[in-house]
Amino acid sequence: MHKKISVIMLGLVLAALFMVLSSLTANHLLFARAARSPQTVTNGANYLPLVIAPPAMPTATMTPTSTPTHTPVVPTNTPTPTSTPTHTPVVPTNTPTPTPSPTATRLAGSIVVDHTSVALFEQIPEEYLQAATNTQMFFMDRSVGGNINDGLTCLGYESDEDAPSSCKRYIHVDPTYSSPPSEVDWFHPGGYNRDNWDFQFWPDTVCSEWYDKVGCFMEVVTPMMTQYQVLSFQFSYLSVDNTSTIADVPGGFFSNNANLLDVYDLEAFEAQYADKTFIYWTTSLSRGIGTAVSETFNEQMRQYALTNGKPLFDVADILAYDPFGNPCYDNRDGVSYDNGNTSENYPNDGLDTPAICPHYTTEVDGGHLGNVSVGKIRVAKAFWVLMAQLAGWNP
Repeated sequence: MHKKISVIMLGLVLAALFMVLSSLTANHLLFARAARSPQTVTNGANYLPLVIAPPAMPTATMTPTSTPTHTPVVPTNTPTPTSTPTHTPVVPTNTPTPTPSPTATRLAGSIVVDHTSVALFEQIPEEYLQAATNTQMFFMDRSVGGNINDGLTCLGYESDEDAPSSCKRYIHVDPTYSSPPSEVDWFHPGGYNRDNWDFQFWPDTVCSEWYDKVGCFMEVVTPMMTQYQVLSFQFSYLSVDNTSTIADVPGGFFSNNANLLDVYDLEAFEAQYADKTFIYWTTSLSRGIGTAVSETFNEQMRQYALTNGKPLFDVADILAYDPFGNPCYDNRDGVSYDNGNTSENYPNDGLDTPAICPHYTTEVDGGHLGNVSVGKIRVAKAFWVLMAQLAGWNP
């Protein structure tokens, strides 16, 4: 009996133990499922785990700035020119023996561009082309200066093929004076940009004589000196005809005149603008001028520029040599010439006076560079050589 009761009690204990173990296993499974699945709540809604993103880091928003452009610093006032130069120029003391080209030894830093410089045009490095392009330049002249200005505009086209016909005429009305087509050939991507180079004709009414032009130049450029880095003017061939006093010593441009404006007044003006560059030019020439005056004055100009370290643009020399390097002389040579409208056959005066080559003009006595293009293109190419050298190129 006791044994039977003991067995019954053991069975009850085992049954109770089994129920406890079953309960623990069910709860373990419930918690494990809850860790993986949406939790079921009494109202039947499912709650998914909430994923909280880390707070967004602020990103710096840069305000774009425009590319800075170079703004030149200009003077706040315009100095008033005085009549007393701070630099006393060295002027010719006598009339030199004229030669077509300068022979003096130039000072360090001086620049001479003449007919031998034209070939350098194709050699100008790109960096100096760009530096020349960026240089603000102004010059004044008469009609031949207008022709030179046209030549510079021609070179602004990417190539001669893109330029108008007025830029590339090399065949002369007299085939004797036609030039090689290479004289009007060029190519540069985008062209040779002269947008910063300005030209102005002389005022007709008050600037007729050579001494008037000195004053006119100073009067015109004074209000705009802050706009330009390089400035100049040229005396035309009309200033060096046989009646002109421009080469007189005393009394000419290179004399210190009491009542006329001359190189001393120009030096005084330049001294007020020491940060500017002033180009000195020889004159243009024509078929009839070539004269003793033009020959003397242009040699005086060469000597003065070389002695005083002035940049010299020797237009007279450029025009007085043909594209083959031969010198040209005036039309008083006993050689007949006919341009189809006018003709001449002046007797030979026995003198060889440098004058514009007939290759560069079709005029009988004049010297304009229009009807054939070679002259204005050669001078324009030489001017680029000059401006590149002023910008720092040392060929």
